[in-house]
Amino acid sequence: MRIQPWMEIPAYVALALVCAWCANALAGPTRRLSWRLKEPARPVASMLPALPAAASPPLLAPAPSASPKPMGKVDPSAPRSKTITLVPAPPPDLKAELMARFPPLVQEAQGAITGEEAAWLHAHGAVFLDARRTALYEQGHIPGARSFSAWEDGLAEKVDQLSLFTADLKLPIVVYCSGGDCHDSYLVAQKLWLAGFRNLRIYTDGFPDWEARKGPVATGGKP
Repeated sequence: MRIQPWMEIPAYVALALVCAWCANALAGPTRRLSWRLKEPARPVASMLPALPAAASPPLLAPAPSASPKPMGKVDPSAPRSKTITLVPAPPPDLKAELMARFPPLVQEAQGAITGEEAAWLHAHGAVFLDARRTALYEQGHIPGARSFSAWEDGLAEKVDQLSLFTADLKLPIVVYCSGGDCHDSYLVAQKLWLAGFRNLRIYTDGFPDWEARKGPVATGGKP
């Protein structure tokens, strides 16, 4: 009797199962397979007893940021660099005389003055600034003049301090250098104008003219 094709597949499967069961029965204990489905392994963590949740550490409150100090007008009495000292306002009558002869400039940043005008301003207490090198300043300068070298470090700080410590930015200020082809006084005057000074006078003939006129000369001194 010939087996039908649709019966061959189940017969082969049954034969394979019988062969597998016999081979597994004859296999050693280390190679024998279990026919029973095993329970899937549980994670190790699930086998441990539940632990109480640790208390979370309290969050630290952020430190309060320091309140920025309000920006106000600089107090001239506050300790600052000793390069510049307070420029007091002249007496009312002297101030009126200075302003009458040398009023604030309107259409120009600086105005030229002669040796006679420089001598008059010096006698009436005007501020003088020496734009030459410090070495030349120490060798000789107009008495009372402050060293404002146009090409040395610290000029910007000196200009800022002078603007803070000057009582009136409209009073005449004289800037000089070595005269002739020297333009250092103009460079310093430009920085002063940008800082708010409005009565800048350039002593065009400078210190050589002052010496030629037999004007008083001071030596040394701190720039």
